[in-house]
Amino acid sequence: MIYRIAQYPKDEDFTDDRWDISHIGEKTLAEVFEIAAPDHLGDTYLVTQEHAAKLAPLTGLDFDFDSYEYYLEPTVD
Repeated sequence: MIYRIAQYPKDEDFTDDRWDISHIGEKTLAEVFEIAAPDHLGDTYLVTQEHAAKLAPLTGLDFDFDSYEYYLEPTVD
């Protein structure tokens, strides 16, 4: 699986950027998103400010919730 954070401008249906965060691992992502088992990380998840606070130091990403919505978008590699 490839795990990307997608950035969508508010009130838009199309992303303007995506970042591969697969390097932090399924186990860590499952912990951040409170998923019981890492192998259940197949859905798209809205990134909340709480998630972003945990993801930012792990990924180096800056989140701007005033202008954008963010989603974790797993895809099969």
